[in-house]
Amino acid sequence: MKTIHKHRLKVSNDVQEIRLPEEGKVLRVDYILQDAAICMWVEVDADTVIDTPKEVRSFKVFNTGSGIPDNASYLGTTIDHMKAQAYHVYELKA
Repeated sequence: MKTIHKHRLKVSNDVQEIRLPEEGKVLRVDYILQDAAICMWVEVDADTVIDTPKEVRSFKVFNTGSGIPDNASYLGTTIDHMKAQAYHVYELKA
């Protein structure tokens, strides 16, 4: 059985670390206007939620036109419609 968990990312230039199971799969990223934050929904095996050791995974939000490092894997784009600003979410690999 699988389950989906929501994680928040700040709209910032900082690398953000989240503890997730290694096999956790990011399904969607979306800007939540009420929270002024980006949310990321991650699918994980329900049996691994409690007992499985989690690894620290690094994510970064890039603005359009920003340089993106070669070790970054694209996850999704979301838009703040109030500012007409797009945010591109990447996972940074070691």
